[in-house]
Amino acid sequence: MRLACLLAAGLLAAGLLAAGLLASGLGIVGTASAQTPERAVVRVLPLGPFPAAELNAVVTALETTLRVRVVRMPAQPLPKSAWYAPRRRYRADLLLDWLAPQAGKGERILAVTAVDISTTNGRHRDWGVFGLAHLGGPSAVISRYRLARKAPKTKAGLALVQRRVTTTAVHEVGHTLGLDHCTEARCVMLDAQGGIANTDSSTGRPGPQCAAKLRAPK
Repeated sequence: MRLACLLAAGLLAAGLLAAGLLASGLGIVGTASAQTPERAVVRVLPLGPFPAAELNAVVTALETTLRVRVVRMPAQPLPKSAWYAPRRRYRADLLLDWLAPQAGKGERILAVTAVDISTTNGRHRDWGVFGLAHLGGPSAVISRYRLARKAPKTKAGLALVQRRVTTTAVHEVGHTLGLDHCTEARCVMLDAQGGIANTDSSTGRPGPQCAAKLRAPK
């Protein structure tokens, strides 16, 4: 192993420190193990202003939970083509179409935003959502707007919102990796069902059945 080949104690200590920084999300380099093949490359794109701490947490959650390599993209303004004037918010389905060409071959792209987003849901022409993704497709988008709307403006409240954001990011990117909604208790792929309860009770990780699907040969 690499560390076993380091003869100098100082170099060994430095290597361990670097590993600790990466595991805590403080480093820029991805946290995926060099001995474990990356499942995919995921580009993360902020659309408009987005809290830096939450963005860092999203990157760490994707890398450690889904074993992907994250490439951070510079923030871009929200596209005018996705604006839905009657409800003064952005259409998530149109955002997915706009995002897809920005993903390289075989890559996924996740947009994160603080504005409200929506899509059509059954008889509801314009239904506000936490996020949206194409199942097995290249693009996904999440919004912190509804995840933060009723959270208290306290340290605990901010931590709750961050956990909701990371859980939603893993959920939507999971869809792009082929995971559909499931019924496993506390699995990150549970459908939100129009509320926040499943998001708040989630482990933030795929349950055993969904994890097995991720490991299955493609």
